[in-house]
Amino acid sequence: MVDFLLSIVGLASVGGAIYVFFFRFIGQNGHWMWDGIIAVVLAIVFCICALMLFLRHVNKEEEIHITQ
Repeated sequence: MVDFLLSIVGLASVGGAIYVFFFRFIGQNGHWMWDGIIAVVLAIVFCICALMLFLRHVNKEEEIHITQ
């Protein structure tokens, strides 16, 4: 369940970062500094979620039975 939540949060944050960067940060709306900060923070949240997702599966051994 935690893996599913990390994936959803990660995908939502990368989607939000792409939206903010391409549609708000690139455009001339006058709030370029805050939009850039929001895009970077969302990208960092994505990286943290991806790192936590991959680190949860380190050192997990699969049981191999003799009969297999």
